[in-house]
Amino acid sequence: MTSRASLRSAWAVGCGLWAVGALFLAGCFAEEIPERNLDGQVVIPGDLVDDPRTIGAVYLGVYEGFDPDQLGYPYPSTGPRVGDAPIGDALPYGGTSVGEFAYGCYRALRCLMVTGRYASLEDVLELNPVDNADGEPVTVEEMYDQCTWYYGWNSIEEFSFIGENRLDFEQDDAGDWVADFRAWHTRIPEGALVWGFVDSDHTTCTIDRGAVNRRRSEDDVYFLEGAHFQDILNFPDKYITPGDLVTSEPTVLEADRVEGYQLVIDFEME
Repeated sequence: MTSRASLRSAWAVGCGLWAVGALFLAGCFAEEIPERNLDGQVVIPGDLVDDPRTIGAVYLGVYEGFDPDQLGYPYPSTGPRVGDAPIGDALPYGGTSVGEFAYGCYRALRCLMVTGRYASLEDVLELNPVDNADGEPVTVEEMYDQCTWYYGWNSIEEFSFIGENRLDFEQDDAGDWVADFRAWHTRIPEGALVWGFVDSDHTTCTIDRGAVNRRRSEDDVYFLEGAHFQDILNFPDKYITPGDLVTSEPTVLEADRVEGYQLVIDFEME
């Protein structure tokens, strides 16, 4: 997910390397871009989501403006369209996600598993049933054995995608689902907007990316574990589908304030 902040940071680092031994190299200077961590909470109304295990990855971006009319639903302002692109780049200053895709030890679970959603292996298999080589439903014991073999884990505490103390969302007194977020190293100019969406059907993940499987399959064929696309915050419209949730009213950033923000994601796409 490319942002102006990341591109500028990369340029500044590169310029600094070129400047070694050439202190007055033309065109190089210290930009001192004010990148800071942005902290807050995501709120998803309980009347839209009954079970947080069904919530996919949640993406949040910091944008320059907001234009709910350009696509017919709440959406950040975009730059000019280039070539055959269906919409211009939204040019995020930065952003983050709540939950990330994890490989769940079986090829059938690629791009289905999101961290911070499951308290136990029972939870995983209840929402993501998978069959074993005999065509029978995988049991908790079988999944435990598969994961310990695949990753080399020795105990359930090492499973990165499960655990009661790793759940992102909690239900508040109003019945809504709340999760903390941190957008690392983000430009947060006064007046910029925080906007986000929930990917309910995992369209932001592709099985054609990610790490190569850690263990060779029985047919000696290697495969990729799956990973999110890289332009999600730049072109959210490419991935938003019916059933996803988006922010109807973005949160406005204040001068010199970097924490305590709340972003409500409350508009359901039809």
